[in-house]
Amino acid sequence: MLIHNVAERNEAANRRMEALLSFLKEETFSDFRTLKKVVGYKGKHNHAMYKLLNKAVEMGLLIKHEYPVLTGKKSLWGITIQGLAMVVCANDKVFPAYFEPGKLKHWTLEHRLLNQRVRIALEQKGGKDWLNGDRGEFITRHPGVRHRPDGIITLSSGAIVAVETERTMKTRARYISIINSHLAASDAGRWHYAMYVMQNNKTKIALIRLFDSIRTVVRNGISVPFDAKNREMFLFRTLDELEYSAINKHEVSSSSVGGDDGRERHA
Repeated sequence: MLIHNVAERNEAANRRMEALLSFLKEETFSDFRTLKKVVGYKGKHNHAMYKLLNKAVEMGLLIKHEYPVLTGKKSLWGITIQGLAMVVCANDKVFPAYFEPGKLKHWTLEHRLLNQRVRIALEQKGGKDWLNGDRGEFITRHPGVRHRPDGIITLSSGAIVAVETERTMKTRARYISIINSHLAASDAGRWHYAMYVMQNNKTKIALIRLFDSIRTVVRNGISVPFDAKNREMFLFRTLDELEYSAINKHEVSSSSVGGDDGRERHA
């Protein structure tokens, strides 16, 4: 929809620029499709989005980088020191990272972009306060956590969810170690659920079956059965399920929040 009032048009442009920089403050870099979702542009026309990105580059707030992939080159936009200066807050405990294309690896790129899609899907369903697990801010807020998830987010129900974005499957022993860490985090009141998000249903089924094969885990320093009680905090979704269907509010409910000792409380 066109905005004819000049003041309103400028205000809308400023909001989009702020949304763009705030997202990249946390994510460092992203691609065109993801950033278009972040600022709220819809439809097939991309002119306005390119105009916004080009303006940010001209102002020195972003840099554009062409990353080589099998099909050619992938355009990325990353935040600069100057861009961070526009959105860093006084209460930020750690200064965010700026984009350094020379340090980018293919596996990191693909995983980060997939993780961003997961984040946006959850935020569009009311999630808030996303925090990437690979950031210094996470370590500051959650010291001593053995395994850092890909991110944590608070759902509209109030439930805090650790997100594990799985591009490839890990070994059974590695999953047992991660499960133990999530159970300890739950007991400490850090988060209430761990959600595994896969790109396709085959991987989802395979991971569920792998979890089925695990007989014992460690909780509170004691070996215990990996039964329904200890498994109820683990959720499994495909990316399509996150993007195109509603989150089951009965499964991930606020009744798991607010126990006096930080443990889960279920109605």
